[in-house]
Amino acid sequence: MPSKPWSSVAALGLFIAGSTGCGGEADHPVAVRAPDFLVERTGGTTAAREFRGRPYNQSARSLNNSEFARFGRGALTFDAHLTADGGLGPVFNEDSCLSCHLDGETEVDREPGRPGPGLLLRLSVPGATATGAPLGEPTYGGQLQDRALAGATREGLIDIAWTEVSGRYPDGTRYSLRRPTYSVGSPTAGPVSPAVLLSARIAPPMTGMGLLEAIPEAKIVAAADPDDVNTDGISGRTNRVWDDTLGAGVLGRFGWKAGQPTVRQQTVGAMANDMGFTTPDQPDPCHGQGSACSLPAQSAPEMSATDLADQVFYNRTIAVPIARRVDDPSVARGANTFVDLGCAACHTTTWTTGHDEVVGLSDQTIHPFTDLLLHDMGDGLADGRPEFEATGREWRTAPLWGLGRRKEVTGFDSLLHDGRARGPEEAILWHGGEATAAKTAFVGAPRSARQDLLAFLGAL
Repeated sequence: MPSKPWSSVAALGLFIAGSTGCGGEADHPVAVRAPDFLVERTGGTTAAREFRGRPYNQSARSLNNSEFARFGRGALTFDAHLTADGGLGPVFNEDSCLSCHLDGETEVDREPGRPGPGLLLRLSVPGATATGAPLGEPTYGGQLQDRALAGATREGLIDIAWTEVSGRYPDGTRYSLRRPTYSVGSPTAGPVSPAVLLSARIAPPMTGMGLLEAIPEAKIVAAADPDDVNTDGISGRTNRVWDDTLGAGVLGRFGWKAGQPTVRQQTVGAMANDMGFTTPDQPDPCHGQGSACSLPAQSAPEMSATDLADQVFYNRTIAVPIARRVDDPSVARGANTFVDLGCAACHTTTWTTGHDEVVGLSDQTIHPFTDLLLHDMGDGLADGRPEFEATGREWRTAPLWGLGRRKEVTGFDSLLHDGRARGPEEAILWHGGEATAAKTAFVGAPRSARQDLLAFLGAL
């Protein structure tokens, strides 16, 4: 990567249409050659336009009529707020999928400094289970439940202390980052282990998950370069995780550290851990809750196999909202800057899906801007908490499609795993480790180039 990729007109993919007049003004406008990945339909033929104010709730446009109906059935379960009679709790984080994965700005709890949505606190201690999963904290298990039904007691509170970190670009522009420190407040079953490892997580958008699942494993593995053989400073690694259905270790794709192998297992885990709701795949109501849970094992799950299948189908077929302003010159310049600064080395622009049981997800050319691999992101973002083969400094490259809709759809502009970044600019400035060169190039770029890059991200 050149030291100043923005210094060359050619590097930004620009070409001049016309000549410059005596007064220094162009006789004809400067055109911008947009890269191939700057398209409206980043999700291929599955991509959808906004409808009824819920751009994160649209079905993949490539479904057939019976699949549209199935998507609708899954949406009802996704939106439903559970009650005690319906299987919620007794301790939990939220009472519905929609409460965390917002798809339209609603009246939600926005305490000052609360990063949300769907904030939760993962807990573990050094070591791993027989399957390689993180070893849960002895009393509270793998996740703190900070809410409870009437008659039950929540496990504790999620406390956050913020530290502002000021900085300045070479051109004099100031910025400020915020660093969170998380802790368990008012633990109700005694203090947490002094060896506890804490990691805060917010809920990411769920668009395009089936498309990511349909990318052939061989392609993802081939893109990995754990030993940095090509010496570009980027050494993406796969995470091998446990598949409960197969009873074997497989490629991880989902979650902030690629700790889940499939949409189905991710769904089941969220229902059990976030809502205390059991499914046919996970009938244990104390799953992950540690010794503080004394509930008897249930004889039957609280969700039918059919409802679970419809829920998973819904989660897999939520459409990626179309990109906007793709003809805007600043967006096109920003897309080229995205490549020139080195962002695309991890945020892979283009994939082609393989065969999928949902025909409409098969053979799609998509632009999710992720390699689905783990990368060392440096000390600044490290949580110190391993997850299967992911170290405490590694995170899966987050997909960027739909990024520009996040604040207007959810009301939150929080990004990164713990929500510390207040928008894309702060997220970039937190990058370290393997992403240091790209971050440094961004910091050193002219303000106009930085603004163009942010315009591109805002268009996704």
